[in-house]
Amino acid sequence: KINPLDFCVDPYRKSLSGGSDCHIGLFAGMTGTDLHIPHLNERLKTESHSQLALEAIRNGAMAPFGSYQNTQKMTIALLHYACQIALNYKDPGLVRLLLHKGSANDKIISMLASNLFLEVQKHKVTGSFIKTFLDSLDGENPRQIKKLILKPVYRPIFNEAVHIAQKKKDNKADLVNGYYDSIVKINDLFSSILAKRIEKKLRKSKIGKQIQGTSLESFIEKLELPTYIRKYAESDKKGKKGAFNISEFLDGLSFPFFGSMFILSAHFASAKTMFHTRPFLNDFSKRLGCFEHPRRALWLSDTFGDKNGVSIVLKEMHEEIKKKNLPSDIVACSSTLKPDDHLIVLKPIKEFSLPIYTDYDFRIPNFLELHNLFSNGDYDRVICSTEGVMGLCGLYLKHACSVEASFYLHTDWLMFARKSLHIEGHNLNRVRRLLRSFYQSFDHVFVLNSDQKSWLSGMQMNIRAEKVHQTAHWVNECFKPCEPDKENLFGLTANEPVLLYVGRISPEKGVLELPSIYKGVKQKYENARIVIVGKGLALDELRKEIPDGIFMDWVVQSRLPEIYSSADILVLPSKFDTFSNAVLEALSCGLPAVAYKTKGPKDIIKHEKNGFLVDTKQEIHERIIEYLDSTSKKSFQTSALKRAKDYNADAILSDFINTIGLSNAK
Repeated sequence: KINPLDFCVDPYRKSLSGGSDCHIGLFAGMTGTDLHIPHLNERLKTESHSQLALEAIRNGAMAPFGSYQNTQKMTIALLHYACQIALNYKDPGLVRLLLHKGSANDKIISMLASNLFLEVQKHKVTGSFIKTFLDSLDGENPRQIKKLILKPVYRPIFNEAVHIAQKKKDNKADLVNGYYDSIVKINDLFSSILAKRIEKKLRKSKIGKQIQGTSLESFIEKLELPTYIRKYAESDKKGKKGAFNISEFLDGLSFPFFGSMFILSAHFASAKTMFHTRPFLNDFSKRLGCFEHPRRALWLSDTFGDKNGVSIVLKEMHEEIKKKNLPSDIVACSSTLKPDDHLIVLKPIKEFSLPIYTDYDFRIPNFLELHNLFSNGDYDRVICSTEGVMGLCGLYLKHACSVEASFYLHTDWLMFARKSLHIEGHNLNRVRRLLRSFYQSFDHVFVLNSDQKSWLSGMQMNIRAEKVHQTAHWVNECFKPCEPDKENLFGLTANEPVLLYVGRISPEKGVLELPSIYKGVKQKYENARIVIVGKGLALDELRKEIPDGIFMDWVVQSRLPEIYSSADILVLPSKFDTFSNAVLEALSCGLPAVAYKTKGPKDIIKHEKNGFLVDTKQEIHERIIEYLDSTSKKSFQTSALKRAKDYNADAILSDFINTIGLSNAK
């Protein structure tokens, strides 16, 4: 029960002041470092350990978090080891694996690894390449006959294997970097080939057809694996295989997938080995009072350049990071963005959209490029803003580098699944369990309203309350009252009431309620008009339902303040918004809002002071009429401006960086 910190800290602190000897071998062992001290054995006989420790630290030979250059050596060694396993692996048997020592997670990982190695042995092309690659690492030139029988797309990979073997024979001093450069090139080639094949699969596979059709619910059901073992072996009455034929599924995975997986797995294992002591060393350096690792966060996103609420929030966050020079960078996966201060752009290896959600483009980054970016950038924590591929990247970095990971939750995907994808019952519960498993994997989850905070920490999601933190957005400083100008903006006179909607025009946003709301208002105010700003899937339907509506498409942010200032009231019929930037933007321009008493708007709007919170669609148009009839509009506008000032960027950002532990960053 001895605390290793008590065993190490005091003697090490004394050694720094020359007061006593310190066993530097112990410290080196904890950190995974090599001590590069000239004539170490001879000097140990005549000099104190404290003097050698000080010299090592001053020369950078011994660092509390290991020396990063060793990760390349370890990656190469682990890759060499993995190739040998792949060629010689034998099935240990399920019973032996299940009854072996270790946690449930260890056994699941072992089972997946076992299946991967056994599948590789069945894949002749992959097996042949692994043998060639292993020989190259050992300095044996691949036979040129193999190159002749290879498909042209694989020949550049073969050429890199030849380069590796030649480097070994030349015995160059910079052998490690030469090896590693070739491995990175091979991975990039694999990734490029794999990306093209993924696109082809999405176009032609049954999965793509199921998503495009009406059988989305049945597709989700097939993701559930049966617990009855016999089901995997027996056929149904029509002679078809069981519910999920693993062998048939893996047969569709190609050679580039296995190649990329091997290289990425070696990097993961290398980082895990080098950095598994990070929590211990954080505590050690904190108690010691020196040698703390730099506190730097990497924020992952693949929607930074899109036209949506998440993108707007991230851009405002980026501006504040630049202004305050915070120890944080945003990395965006995009083919169109340009890098900026605190903004790193990774080119996606593939972009595609799914028929179920054409408003969003899925972008797949190069995992290895992101891995090296994180390691070389001295980052020690991760923040994610999207649940897709970048979210998985965040969890990869969390476990590989033993760092804290936070998730910033922008979208209510359960509501989206129910409202837009029409998923109900057991399948909706399956979606909820997937989300729960994902969010529980993070150290912190940031939400934007009190409803989501209660939901995540409640029985359905069961995330510990101390992990869930409520935060907020702020709006750009351009949002402030302007002189109303209905004539030039909308072609209307000053006395014609204007109802305004701003946002994505999609069914989950409740926009299909706008026609009946508008009709209800016009029963009292015949000259009322509705202005709709935005674009989306439901735009054509709205144009048909509201022929006299004024549609302005997507408007650049700098033009929105004059639009808000020229309207009479903002209408938000959405029950989907986790925060609602549109409401805060409107209030900042002195425009009251009417919205449902739910999620984000409920926390922003003060009922009957700067807007209205309602329960039904009919109540929306009743409250709009009540406001248009009111003689106290000025009071609402003043209250709106006062409420908007509560959402201060400095205060919100300060609380956020305190929570993720960046407040004391040097």
